Amino acid sequence: MDWIEIEIGEVVQETPIDRRFVLRIPAAHAADFAFEPGQFVTVRDPAHPDSGQRAYSICSAPNGTGTLDVTVRDMGNFGHEFYGYETGTKLLAKAPQGRFVLANAPDDDIVMVGGGSGITPFRSYVGHLRSNPPETRVWLLQSSRTADQFIFRGEFEEAADACDWFTYVPTVTRAEDDDPWTGRRGRIDEALLRGAIRDPEKTVFHACGPGVFVKEMLATAAAIGVPKERCKKEQWG
Repeated sequence: MDWIEIEIGEVVQETPIDRRFVLRIPAAHAADFAFEPGQFVTVRDPAHPDSGQRAYSICSAPNGTGTLDVTVRDMGNFGHEFYGYETGTKLLAKAPQGRFVLANAPDDDIVMVGGGSGITPFRSYVGHLRSNPPETRVWLLQSSRTADQFIFRGEFEEAADACDWFTYVPTVTRAEDDDPWTGRRGRIDEALLRGAIRDPEKTVFHACGPGVFVKEMLATAAAIGVPKERCKKEQWG
């Protein structure tokens, strides 16, 4: 599919270093931009053709509104440039792609682990599941360096309060001793994963984030007994 012109309809500051952009899709191409939870969209800036292109996970659930959300962290050349875009900015985009999609496994538990900005596709997962409540258990484990970098923590906490099938555990890895954060500290380890994985043979495991993080999570899931074919990953770096 060719590049399609889209427009930034809204910019939301999610953390001190992360902004969520609501992208408006032309009505004539709405069907082309239909997506599954977990897919990504590729964008580039026609005003700066030398800056290249970048793929971003879609962090909104499919909703038929002709929009989709992406979250951009202020890092890297492209990310820094995108982070500064304002409402009304025109971009070019290609239709959603990707195989890191929410598993269609109605009889299985779902366990998701996200490191840093790797949490973004799971907002799409959770939003979709809230509209289509599962009969099994869903766990989301979110790892962040510090508490102020938890993207969507408020939304996930609200979902956990509202949905008896959903458990959310945020954990920080680099908080100072005097940090007011009162939640869990430390990496997502085997003990935490064992608490989330009731039956390795009846669990679909999703890991997203930096390559080192994802590799560690997959190795831990394997040690617990989750079969390789039941593990899905999205990573970078």
